[in-house]
Amino acid sequence: MPQGSAKEARRRMPEKMKRTTVVLITGHPGSGKTTLAEYLTQRLKLPLTCRDQIKETLLDTLGWATAEWTHQLSIASWALLYQQVERLLRAGVDQIVESNFDPKYANAHWARLMQQYTMRLLQVRCESRPEVLLARYRGRIADGTRHPGHNDQSSDVVFHDMIRQGPLDWIDVESEHLAVDTSELAIADYVDVVERVNRFIMCWE
Repeated sequence: MPQGSAKEARRRMPEKMKRTTVVLITGHPGSGKTTLAEYLTQRLKLPLTCRDQIKETLLDTLGWATAEWTHQLSIASWALLYQQVERLLRAGVDQIVESNFDPKYANAHWARLMQQYTMRLLQVRCESRPEVLLARYRGRIADGTRHPGHNDQSSDVVFHDMIRQGPLDWIDVESEHLAVDTSELAIADYVDVVERVNRFIMCWE
């Protein structure tokens, strides 16, 4: 089936067959999850919610004078992300959502959503070798492409320890899993991921 056709095909399905699909993109900072999420949303024509974009809008609007204030905005960005996810679920809209989901905090949120809505979840976890993650992380700080409000420089040691523990765990809810090694991801690999995600969206039970 051609890419981008999932949304149109779903519209033609009988109402009783429809189940909303959420494609959840997760992984450590620097793992390429935002790049992959934006590529997927462009090719599949699905709405995308990125937590960093929400947080950066808050930072630009409200400032980032102190670390404590920045932390509060981070908490607010998570609340706004789940609010947007739920709005699209209520509307029955397939969607892509992207952030570094820590199961310790995410399990309860997604368990509630899975219980409340008729939905299918595909977790796509971006993974890279530790040295690649660290190089990307430090590179973004050095070249200024990362929003300064994230205060990344002060958390370098924390990030280093985090990536040494391996990829983030999967969120503990009923879902399909797809691990993507982004250490040397090429455009051909992106196309393959799009095809696999599209097949999941089209696989109605």
